[in-house]
Amino acid sequence: MLADGSAAIAQFELDGGQVEKLVVVENTAAVDNVVVCTLCSCYPWAVLGLPPAWYKDPACRSRIVREPCVLLAEMVLVLADDVQINVWDLSAEIRYMVLPQQPPETLGEIESVLAEHVSRDVMIGVAR
Repeated sequence: MLADGSAAIAQFELDGGQVEKLVVVENTAAVDNVVVCTLCSCYPWAVLGLPPAWYKDPACRSRIVREPCVLLAEMVLVLADDVQINVWDLSAEIRYMVLPQQPPETLGEIESVLAEHVSRDVMIGVAR
């Protein structure tokens, strides 16, 4: 998935949905990734479902680039001071999705249990 997000989701035969070129970035204990489209609210909806309301708001889209820590905290995601935040700006050519960090308590769990921990907000980086 990290090497080629588009190939990883090809098995699901999604039509359209803005996933022709999907790049997956990985959250770790030291790195949090956030995806946004600052120009037009591009979004890989076929994979992630409908975007959240803030994603369509020009003020929020620009704030996530300017002050990601502040906006994420307002969204109830408070990160440690030593966590690096990368903001990925989608474009007409490339869409991004976040691969969340697996919670330690879920190691060894089956896919259906892991899926319960993954949401749209996690995959755009505004939740963990």
